[in-house]
Amino acid sequence: MPTAGLKRLLLAPSLSGKMALLCGAAAIGFPTLVRAAVAGEVTGCEFTPYLPFVLASAILVRWWQAAIVALSAVGILGGFFGGPLLYHLTCFLVAAGIFLASSAMVILIAVLIRQLVAALHDRGDGGEIVFSLEAGEVWASWYDDGAPVRLGPKHKVAPTMQKFLAEDELGKRLTKR
Repeated sequence: MPTAGLKRLLLAPSLSGKMALLCGAAAIGFPTLVRAAVAGEVTGCEFTPYLPFVLASAILVRWWQAAIVALSAVGILGGFFGGPLLYHLTCFLVAAGIFLASSAMVILIAVLIRQLVAALHDRGDGGEIVFSLEAGEVWASWYDDGAPVRLGPKHKVAPTMQKFLAEDELGKRLTKR
């Protein structure tokens, strides 16, 4: 994958609104169904099905929404799968603590990677665009940002660029008044 495509993927806006709610519901619902399916077979792995979904949430939604997914997992496991409270309290508290610490690390790493990519993206040479002409075709490229983009034949691109520059100058004159 070209670096420009990876940057766009990592810098893409997080899901919001109904899509974020749907993502959160899926990130809680699906592993809860998996956990319920193995409830009698497996013990000691209470939070394992939830961790990949916390990671997916950290990538797709905002950090605090991913934290809600992790906290909801603890609440659901404590409420539905906890059994007699006093018998499992110590085990549950330790497992919940380890899961929440792991979830916090996963969310933190996702946030730091997103910030690192944003910082590297902003570090460029002012976002300068370089135009070039090759075999009658106009190309645009950005410093350190992958392959150039074909804009089209010179006889079509040049008038469009001139029109854009004229409209930009008109806009500047109108805003000075």
